[in-house]
Amino acid sequence: MRKITTLALMLGSLAAPLAAAEHEVLMMGNGYFPDYVYPELGDTIVFRNDSDIAMSATATDDSWTTGVMQPGAAVQLLVAEGMTQTFRDTVQPDNPAAGVIDYINPAPLQLEENVSN
Repeated sequence: MRKITTLALMLGSLAAPLAAAEHEVLMMGNGYFPDYVYPELGDTIVFRNDSDIAMSATATDDSWTTGVMQPGAAVQLLVAEGMTQTFRDTVQPDNPAAGVIDYINPAPLQLEENVSN
């Protein structure tokens, strides 16, 4: 019986999802840095207003938003399947700031692989 329990625990740990990653996007006044983020489903994105003006990150279809963020504020967003990937600033109407949360495609550059080359 003990072998069965141990095997069940081992298999269960293999099926458990890996820990979610946290990605950071800085609000820079007239843009976001980075403006493209490549998270996986279940990861979180922390939007941090590093500018001297109020900003937001709002889906282009208004389905999600950080709300108005004063300078120094931070808001965490969970990456979920089906969420709108493109976002913009809705606080400053003429602000060209725009970004993309691409949870479908892998990042175009794998820095870990370049270090070993």
